Amino acid sequence: MANRVDNLKPWMIATVSSVTVLAFVAVCLRLLSRYERKQQLWWDDWMIIWSMTWMLGTIGLAFRMLNCGMGLHADQVPLGDIIMMAKLLVVAEILYVFNLVWTKFSLLMMYYRIFRFRYFKRWAYIIGTFIVAWVICITFLDLFICVPLQKLWYPKLPGRCINQVGTWLANSSATICSDLATLILPIPQVWKLKMRKLEKVGLTMVFCLGFFVIFASVYRLTILLSYNALDPTYTLTRVVGWTAVEMSAGIISACLPTMKPALQLIVRKLGIQGSMPSLFRRRASTGVSNTSPASNTNNPATKYAGTGTNHGRSGRSQGSTGSSGQDSGQMLVDSELRPDHGVAYTVTSLPGKKEEEAGLSVEGAPSHGISVQKAFWQVTD
Repeated sequence: MANRVDNLKPWMIATVSSVTVLAFVAVCLRLLSRYERKQQLWWDDWMIIWSMTWMLGTIGLAFRMLNCGMGLHADQVPLGDIIMMAKLLVVAEILYVFNLVWTKFSLLMMYYRIFRFRYFKRWAYIIGTFIVAWVICITFLDLFICVPLQKLWYPKLPGRCINQVGTWLANSSATICSDLATLILPIPQVWKLKMRKLEKVGLTMVFCLGFFVIFASVYRLTILLSYNALDPTYTLTRVVGWTAVEMSAGIISACLPTMKPALQLIVRKLGIQGSMPSLFRRRASTGVSNTSPASNTNNPATKYAGTGTNHGRSGRSQGSTGSSGQDSGQMLVDSELRPDHGVAYTVTSLPGKKEEEAGLSVEGAPSHGISVQKAFWQVTD
């Protein structure tokens, strides 16, 4: 017994701490990108900040469980600590599930804002509805896994319980399915953007990096099979560690498409821009106005101009007609997902092009993938 490798606490502390720092850095880079572009935070940004907050709460409970003996074999831990760990686990499971929900919603909101196509919006709503139904079911199962709930940590109490591992497996399976649907959703549309093939490959790789979260979910699912109710403090350690990895991977994947402006800023500040790949170099202007409020004091429209965003219904109605009088396949970002700056900004694709052939990049994808007919500012009261 004395020769057993029976302490997983160091591994747990190192794993959880490192992935939490990575997720926090990813969120900071996202916010730095917004600052660099002089853009106010949108719903997808606030949602990922909220998700990071829930992850920190889950990590706090994980460290509290470490203090209760998680990482050691059950025969080395007092019974009172094992009971406390079981109570904390119920709360941590709920926080973990909602963290995944906020991360998935952040991704869907970002996609909804970038790819304004009817079928894309419909699939975003379908996936979002599935996620809502999933979180309601999982929360219900976590709260009523045993009736009464105390039977979960006092097995001799009268009552009944459903299979806890079975609940975890069902949760993981639904998580993997929703992750796959969310991550695959934008990739076909990327290949319809009007840009060079190499840039399409690069943008696809950015989205595909998010598939690491699926790997983390699958690996966590295999570890769940090793759980032993007779030795919960030890067999749950790797599960909790990979839960932290999964949450971190989700947040990082949601932030990856937004990081380019922050990375470009860091490269410029370090003075190494000339030796870096083109990914980190700032592109020349493509002709789409991105004027800051102070850049043109003679133009009254610049009173509110700043981010190259679409606002207001007036811009929607006026920008939809071109000189040809035909439907120009207008690409608009939903004004409800952005703050009201008092400005309407419309980007209109060339006449005769189908809507599916156009693409709008907001998060740093090459903006020359848009065929632009005209752009105008409108100051609203």
